[in-house]
Amino acid sequence: MKYETILLDFDDTIVDFHDAEDRAFEYLAHQFKLDPTPKNLALFKEVNQAHWEAFQENKLTKEEVLTERFINYFKRFGMEVNGHEADVTFRDGLATAPVKYFPQTIEAIEYMSQHAKVYIVTNGVEDTQLRRLTQTPLENIMHDIFISEVTGFQKPMPEFFDYVFERIDAQRESSLIIGDSLTSDIKGGINAGIDTCWFNYRNKANVSNIQPDYEIKNLSEIKSIIQ
Repeated sequence: MKYETILLDFDDTIVDFHDAEDRAFEYLAHQFKLDPTPKNLALFKEVNQAHWEAFQENKLTKEEVLTERFINYFKRFGMEVNGHEADVTFRDGLATAPVKYFPQTIEAIEYMSQHAKVYIVTNGVEDTQLRRLTQTPLENIMHDIFISEVTGFQKPMPEFFDYVFERIDAQRESSLIIGDSLTSDIKGGINAGIDTCWFNYRNKANVSNIQPDYEIKNLSEIKSIIQ
């Protein structure tokens, strides 16, 4: 099928978020006098992911996620921290971490942009995401960038996609979303009534009932889908 519009996730689809998160955690740990061991990093990722999943399910507000993830994490070590201060420190480390792309990413996006209108759709904090995007050439390639904090809604909420489609010249039946998260990107695309492509670079098993229309492990594979 010829897709005229492509909605492209940012973290862990275009750029390696795990690498940026590792660097940001190391920066945070040093600032708060905690040893940034692999075990401590793994625990942080577990706590952080649980909070963001609660946000996607509307169990926590974004503000609660940003602060409580650090309060609850450091509590595991018997430490009391200012959640807002820890969040600012972590996001500063995240925003300044060098961007690491997945293989052939920029070439694939340039190819997409020659055949369709391409938009970034990302959950996250506006300031952090924009600071990270300034390290990339994407603003010169993309038609527009939509960040959940700005829209007032987050993927997979239908309202997030309603916000996007109210502002772009596109038909849903000829639109495709590409992203790494089954619960955010793929479920969101299904909720929005558009086709979905799961970017499964890390070769994860899909043990959910969320079924994408396509699955790829490298963005260059999108050529055979959108041609």
